[in-house]
Amino acid sequence: MVALSSASHDRRTDPRHAAPDLLVICGPTAAGKTALAVGLSAEMDLVVVNADSRQIYRGFDIGTAKPTASERQRVPHACIDLAEPSVRYTAYAWAAHAEQAIAAAYRDGRTPIVVGGAGFYIRALVHPVSASAPAGADRYVTHYLVLDPGLPLRERIARRAKAMLDGGWAEEVAALAAAVPADAPAWQASGYNAMRDYVAGTEPRDAALERVVIAARQYAKRQRTWFRHQLPSEGTLRLDPDRPDAVQQAAAWIRAHAANSRAHVGTGQGDAAT
Repeated sequence: MVALSSASHDRRTDPRHAAPDLLVICGPTAAGKTALAVGLSAEMDLVVVNADSRQIYRGFDIGTAKPTASERQRVPHACIDLAEPSVRYTAYAWAAHAEQAIAAAYRDGRTPIVVGGAGFYIRALVHPVSASAPAGADRYVTHYLVLDPGLPLRERIARRAKAMLDGGWAEEVAALAAAVPADAPAWQASGYNAMRDYVAGTEPRDAALERVVIAARQYAKRQRTWFRHQLPSEGTLRLDPDRPDAVQQAAAWIRAHAANSRAHVGTGQGDAAT
């Protein structure tokens, strides 16, 4: 598997390259990506292009940590609730929606930022495979901000899992179980099988919660491995979300790169592919 490239070298050495810059905030689950995006909305006019392979499904809200209505009021989110739970959704289908959302944000004079932890979704957007480029080709000059608190992530995951269960996750699963087929792809989201067992009465609450935490920690480990090996060293900033100035650091990173994205809007090169 070829690692992603920032593509910055090509554009600098060949002025014919006109790919717009794209900003991506990524990192493991529970790292605080949504909270950072919401915090940034107080300083700049953003649109979040959501890159989460679980939050695309309608109705699967609490267990996927989908941004709340309040958070979406503070900063617009695209690419959420794209599919019914029974639909098998691909990374390239998501990338097509993301391209449209990015182009719409440019037209509205806003800065689009891809935010999420689905590495394969991000790859499908920034380095798509096509008939003319079977090994993939860079669509954007991509800049990555990897959000990761380090060791405290373990406890973050445990706290969030408990908060989701306390916040009505079991009730959500009970309602979904009555309407969504048991083999629907959406049930593959981390933690939902444990919650189904709890709702069905075959697993005690504490045992189900422990399964959720273990699954989330394992998922976070896979995500960290992917981002560590697949993202380029050039064009990648790593940030601890627990730093007191994390929002300010991220805002400075955005301002440093957003101007290059906007420079291509007027020429139509920020538009979605057709």
